[in-house]
Amino acid sequence: MFFQKPKTLLGLNIGSSYIKIVELKNSGPRYTLQNFGYTILPSDTIVDGTIMDSMAIINAIKNLVENLKIKKKQICTSISGHSVIIKKILMPLMDEDTVENTIYDEAAHHIPYDIFDVNLDFQILGPSLEANDKMDVLLVAVKKDVISDYLEVIEEAGLQPAVVDVDTFALENMYEYNYEDATEEIVTLVDIGSNITNINILKDGISNFNRDITIGSRQITEQLQKQLNLNYQTAEQLKLGVPVEGLKAEETGKLISDASFAYINEIAKTIDFYHTSASGSQVEKIYLAGGGAKLSGIVNAVQEITNISTEIINPFRDLIIPEAKFDLEYIQDIAPLAGVAVGLALRKDRIK
Repeated sequence: MFFQKPKTLLGLNIGSSYIKIVELKNSGPRYTLQNFGYTILPSDTIVDGTIMDSMAIINAIKNLVENLKIKKKQICTSISGHSVIIKKILMPLMDEDTVENTIYDEAAHHIPYDIFDVNLDFQILGPSLEANDKMDVLLVAVKKDVISDYLEVIEEAGLQPAVVDVDTFALENMYEYNYEDATEEIVTLVDIGSNITNINILKDGISNFNRDITIGSRQITEQLQKQLNLNYQTAEQLKLGVPVEGLKAEETGKLISDASFAYINEIAKTIDFYHTSASGSQVEKIYLAGGGAKLSGIVNAVQEITNISTEIINPFRDLIIPEAKFDLEYIQDIAPLAGVAVGLALRKDRIK
């Protein structure tokens, strides 16, 4: 039997406000960007990771695939929100097969849902610093009914789900590929979505602490709507820096700054908690991703409040971008939106 080279999958990121698709080509040591596109979803299509309007998502995916002329069907997608639980737990030292046989019994002590209502996965992180006879295990649980809802709309849109990931780990996957030279640092990846902000602290390239904050950049959109009497679409564009006739930049800038303080403060509190609980470990860098990372002044605001070097992550940093096919200035401008989708597209599957 001949070894079959793993094929790349489409990265399909279904967020609360946007659907993003990334297609990569395996070009040897580096990947080439084949396709990237996104579309805006109507307000409240997805609320806290729960699908409220299936047809809106199905139609959005179909239109995006058609507009991008994508032929590939197999996809990797991801989920976030309250239905996803990520915990680092202590277990006795054992091999991976033994963990797999006992993980459901162990997870029952850590998961607030019926254990039969969730899909479980795990990753052994290594020996624990807390006890010589223990090891750290990253436990991931996702409610089955939520996964089923996502798979259903994807299949209705004509695509074939091959892998289901979690937003946090997809972003980590993207970081490891593009920032291989910095994986020994302690870094915080912050994905500022519309309704949820995912925080993942990596130490030596391994996820060390996770937290989801149930606020995001949508609260800024809602404040702009309320204060300036705008519709949702106009407020969303204004938030991303598109000028609106009759509105002064300094006026909108202050509103955006005031509205964003809540989740920036939560980011700072999360990092402070990590510093306290992980004695001697200090975050050296913060990378921002997601639509919220496109806010004017966000980098300086996070850096000022946390006193930690901060920059916007570039998911295209180590990809080959064909200049004949893509407007490089446009690609860099929308890069923050593509973080999770690129991480998903970097996953492979042995598809015949």
